[in-house]
Amino acid sequence: MAPPAPSYTKVTHTATYAGINPTQPGLSTAGKVVLITGASGGIGRATASSFAASGPRALILLGRRAEALAETAAIVRGSHPEVTVQTHEAELCDASSVRDIMNKVAAEFGGIDILIHCAGVLAPVVPLLEADPATFLDGYKTTVVGSLVTAQAVVLANKTVSPNEDKPITFINLTTAGIIFPPFPGMGAYVSSKMAAVKVLQSFAVENPQVRLHNVHPGFLETAMSAKLSESIKLPFAFDEISLPADFLVWIVSPEAEFLKNKIVFSAWDVDELKARKNEIVGGPPGTGELWLGYQGFPRFMGGQALPGTQ
Repeated sequence: MAPPAPSYTKVTHTATYAGINPTQPGLSTAGKVVLITGASGGIGRATASSFAASGPRALILLGRRAEALAETAAIVRGSHPEVTVQTHEAELCDASSVRDIMNKVAAEFGGIDILIHCAGVLAPVVPLLEADPATFLDGYKTTVVGSLVTAQAVVLANKTVSPNEDKPITFINLTTAGIIFPPFPGMGAYVSSKMAAVKVLQSFAVENPQVRLHNVHPGFLETAMSAKLSESIKLPFAFDEISLPADFLVWIVSPEAEFLKNKIVFSAWDVDELKARKNEIVGGPPGTGELWLGYQGFPRFMGGQALPGTQ
């Protein structure tokens, strides 16, 4: 039996539930243009179906495999024929190509409102002593550079249609719990690249206040990536149903989850408990608040004055 996973909420989930049902009115994306990277399969494909159920104006799917993208689009259209779906083959490290795609989308629909960044790559699962220095940065290129290219492209695309104002964009980055868990042998390359991407996007959001950023750990999912990972290591937790993160991502972009901006959350956490702890999560003075990357025990003083709760 797999050990219980650490959690911020008392109640945790392994499959979707009423609070994140994408068909409920409070989670509607009516009038919104939603773009999903990594939509060729796995969590990206499931997320496309969940957002289709929320009734967006248009659903834009990006991925590296044209045939797999077409399959995702067919699945979405089969269940939600009323939703406008576009597919674009894209390599996220090709900045000019990605910008061209997003510029065309923005021109056609008047901008991009929501971007779900599901694209990712699994770096070789080996001890760092055995890692090949010549190829070590390959995973970083896809994860870190690809994330930056995506963030740049969507903001710049929106500027082409709103040159005199910064059109708001909700940017969801799928990360891993490994960035806050103790190190796990063999995962150093993957986890460190994910941590770097989080810090890059945090800085990007500070520089571009119109970007509402959320970092989400989708859980442990039975996907092609996890199958590849299981060839090298014994996975520590049982799989969640892919419906859980797919629907949770629809909830996290909703107005009721805006207080989680710039935070790191797990899709397994109960949304009612999260909402009930809003004040604790948001915090007040610098160094307060929860669910952010920080330094335990720091700070204790500001301007020589002890912060509340410290001695």
